[in-house]
Amino acid sequence: MFFTAFCGTTSSLRRSVLPSSRLSMPSVPVPVVTLAILLLLLAKVYLSRVNRHSGALWFLAGCAVVVLMSVLRWSFSVPVMQQMQYLAAIGLAPLTWRCFASLTDTPRRWRHLITLAPPAAALSFHLLFPEATDTVLILLYFGYGGALLHTAQRGEDRFVLSRLSDAPATSRLACIAGGFLCFSGLTDMAIAVDFSLYRGEHAALLVVISQALLLPFLCLGILLPQRHAAPHAIPEAPSTATLPEITAEDVQRCTQLEALITDRALYLNPDLTLTALARKTATPARQISRAVNAARGCNVSQWINGFRIAHAQRLLCQTSSPVTAVMLDSGFNTKSNFNREFMRITGMSPGEYRRAAPDIEAPGSGTHQSLPPAFDGSSSG
Repeated sequence: MFFTAFCGTTSSLRRSVLPSSRLSMPSVPVPVVTLAILLLLLAKVYLSRVNRHSGALWFLAGCAVVVLMSVLRWSFSVPVMQQMQYLAAIGLAPLTWRCFASLTDTPRRWRHLITLAPPAAALSFHLLFPEATDTVLILLYFGYGGALLHTAQRGEDRFVLSRLSDAPATSRLACIAGGFLCFSGLTDMAIAVDFSLYRGEHAALLVVISQALLLPFLCLGILLPQRHAAPHAIPEAPSTATLPEITAEDVQRCTQLEALITDRALYLNPDLTLTALARKTATPARQISRAVNAARGCNVSQWINGFRIAHAQRLLCQTSSPVTAVMLDSGFNTKSNFNREFMRITGMSPGEYRRAAPDIEAPGSGTHQSLPPAFDGSSSG
């Protein structure tokens, strides 16, 4: 839930492009409220033992700094505060992108270049061509927002350095963050048009409306606990039309990988990432992802969770261990993810499965996801 904080902070960037004389007093308290909510959400993430992530903490801290600059600007009419606010504003978009790019296989050199070059160019334009400040800031947010949306669109397996259990959430959050960056760019564009056509008469109102629309999401991020209930329906399998073409090579590679994973019980490691799996199996991450997508009709995270759920099924049938202990012994970190995956694969909750255990045959140690119906064994590379 931590990236819901991003919603409120990006809208506060409008102060970086609006002269103080154009804003009326009713808009001043809004960033104060946003800052207070952000700090509460930052504390919630920091105190979380399961979902804490250094990238999330850095991101939330950056958001808080941006809003703090806005608050200080209205508290102290010092010209240098406007410049500091602009510096914080141009830094938030690359920081957001960096939080997700650090979990992908993007080369470190490119990560540094993409993180530093655009904001450096934006700062140069601000100093040399102040009249281009609005346009540069809009392009900055559209650029990083579009990059995040593109990364998320490529799927969960793109985040090779994220724990496989966290990959689905990481992909969704990247999409949400990218969307709100683009929303921020659109709002800045609306304010720029307002200044061009109406001399900024509606700028303050646009600022207040943007934060008023997004502040409820911040509040929900603080007030709503993590969901632990499993879904009541089994998600549909991905359409075969969206899967790569199945080849005999993919099937063979997937079968070999499954043997290695089963023999070494690699799936029991809760911190397993796609990069770590590639290293332990001596198979490039891209080949693993393609083979699993094609031969098993799912992503790597779901594939590994299939082994974990099979292990949990055996423990539920053969032991009297509490469900929480079974969850941890099967390689899961959170109960919500365990329940969701158990429901997806078995169609029932862990408790329901245990009660029905006498009538169910526990899966063997080599259980894995079955081949999609489209593969009849005759495909060839």
